[in-house]
Amino acid sequence: MMKHGLVVAAFCLLTAGCSCNNVVVDTDGGATGGGSATGGGDADAGGGSATGGGSATGGGTATGGGSTTDGGMLSDGGACGGPGQPCCNGACGAGGCCVSDQCVSTGNSCGADAGTCSAGSCGTCGGLNQPCCAGAACTASGTACVANTCSTCGGVGDPCCGNASCTAAGATCRNGTCSLCGGPGQTCCPGRQCDTGALCTGAGAAATCASCGGPGEPCCAGSACTGGGCCVGNQCTAMGSACPGIGGACTNGACGTCGTAGSMCCAGNTCTATNTLCPGGSTTCVSCGGAGQACCANQTCIAAGTTCSGGSCAPCGGPGEPCCAGNACGSGASCVAGANGPQCLACGAPGQPCCAGSNCTSGCCNTNSNQCVASGSTCAGGDLCLPTNQCAACGGPGQPCCAGNACNAATLSCNTTTSTCQTCGGAFEAACATGPACNAGMCRDTTSNTCIPPGANGAAGQVCVNGTFAPCGGAGQACCANSTCGAGGCCTGSTCVAAGATCGGNAGTCTNGACANCGGTGAACCGGGAATQFCSTSGTVCTGQTCAACGGVGQPCCNGTSCGSGGCCDNNTGLCVGAGTACGVGANAGTCTNGGCQAGRCGRLGEPACPGGIGCTAPYTFDQNGTCVACGAQDQICCDNGNNGRYCGAGELCLANGGNGGRCQACGGMGQSCCLGRTCATGTCNGNNVCN
Repeated sequence: MMKHGLVVAAFCLLTAGCSCNNVVVDTDGGATGGGSATGGGDADAGGGSATGGGSATGGGTATGGGSTTDGGMLSDGGACGGPGQPCCNGACGAGGCCVSDQCVSTGNSCGADAGTCSAGSCGTCGGLNQPCCAGAACTASGTACVANTCSTCGGVGDPCCGNASCTAAGATCRNGTCSLCGGPGQTCCPGRQCDTGALCTGAGAAATCASCGGPGEPCCAGSACTGGGCCVGNQCTAMGSACPGIGGACTNGACGTCGTAGSMCCAGNTCTATNTLCPGGSTTCVSCGGAGQACCANQTCIAAGTTCSGGSCAPCGGPGEPCCAGNACGSGASCVAGANGPQCLACGAPGQPCCAGSNCTSGCCNTNSNQCVASGSTCAGGDLCLPTNQCAACGGPGQPCCAGNACNAATLSCNTTTSTCQTCGGAFEAACATGPACNAGMCRDTTSNTCIPPGANGAAGQVCVNGTFAPCGGAGQACCANSTCGAGGCCTGSTCVAAGATCGGNAGTCTNGACANCGGTGAACCGGGAATQFCSTSGTVCTGQTCAACGGVGQPCCNGTSCGSGGCCDNNTGLCVGAGTACGVGANAGTCTNGGCQAGRCGRLGEPACPGGIGCTAPYTFDQNGTCVACGAQDQICCDNGNNGRYCGAGELCLANGGNGGRCQACGGMGQSCCLGRTCATGTCNGNNVCN
């Protein structure tokens, strides 16, 4: 993903008397202004860095001290830090909160169930020394998530801030920690850059700047040595001293009569003067490192706006050209990985990569894909791109509702209590305003405008059966929610039998709400098999082989992974977690809120499954490839109650064979499978478990 901001500390034009301190560039493709690089350079990897005494170029202006927030502007000119604008390397102005890389102003919602932004904190998470928010995110400026706590970032020795940025002057992000770079003994800056008089040695995380150019020191990039010295075997020989292995005294880069441009190559086909090279098959030293010339040692170039490509110093930084040192590109281009190495591509228009600072010249930057999208298209947060080339910061999942309580998708509805857009149409969620009001098999309760899953009660006390409310609780009627029957009756899987009547099969007679031989609290489950076992007493679930009270804090989850009072069903344990309490142990799942962990950001319909095996925690949801989908209604996946078996709502039966793949199918009708308890709405259940 393209990161915000090129940060340049003490950017200068290199001359004979000017040293350039610490150029810091985003390490994963951040485009910068134009050109080649710094004094010092690279001892062994080069990669196209320009070095030696050449001049540095680049169209960009710089900000000092590593900050990308100066009056709400990224260092490349892009606006950041204001409400609805990109965060400035994780920072927002005026006490705002950085949520999903967009700034939320103080006093506004941080998203669904995440609290209100105040002084950088989203309620109970995201502020300095507070727990991290969902996804290990911190929302206050100058903080990063460390061991699930938001800690200070950006200083030397501190963790890096957003977009791998550091705030301390001269520091760069290395392996997640801000370190000083560029000077002798310090780490190499991104692009393997070092200050004048130092060169980058080593590779990867061990790359370090070492002093170069002095007598006895390694030669600087371009075979450069100070004071007229000579580069012999990559080590500088002092002016006036004998050149080891070659002979002759060192004089202004020449070892006797060889080693300078235009003179003969020295022994071993070497040249000893700065920016010279002995080409293969030649006996004469030539200049190197200029535009169109051969690259100097270690693939270095000295000409501004060039990089080493195919052995020659080629133009870099423009569209279609190789990226310059530090993955830099000029204005209107962005550095992306290519088959032949990093390449600058045109950026900023819809369908093109975002330019530096996640900016687009037309449309908006979708930071998930790092692609510019046209006005009216969807941004990373689910909001829409406005004609002003900014994302609306409203209307997406968990975002504030747009004007007129509008949300951007048919599967979203505006919660007028929190003024945020939340998923709709799922179990106990608001009915959707457009398209199908509720998911298949669910019933719309017009009193509360809520979607009721099969097997649950609506406001009128009726139960939802295959998308329609039906009377429940009386003898011969469907069981009400939580296997409830009236007047001491018993729920025989899906149908109520009166007190004193037989429960069917070997279950015995219904007495005081429980079948005599099974189904009561603490008794064996009725039926057989994970998909056909049931309990006959209200508020119980079959766990293992025994019926137990369900739905309360610490109790087994009820059928359909349901828990009472907004609790969450922990699929690791099969037990209910109370609303407002921690989900799981050490799983970074946060707190349970309205049936979802991480303050409602995971475990609910359409959300990611919660980490650590906690899974989908809301009623009638199922973990399908990491996303919570609806379960328990007709043709949907059977709900998985863990140790409590599989479950489908009233009027449905979980069929795991016959090509149905563990899906809920209508039962009880003529020619259909018998429902739980071998019951039929029409006809009787025969020996093949079919109603006829």
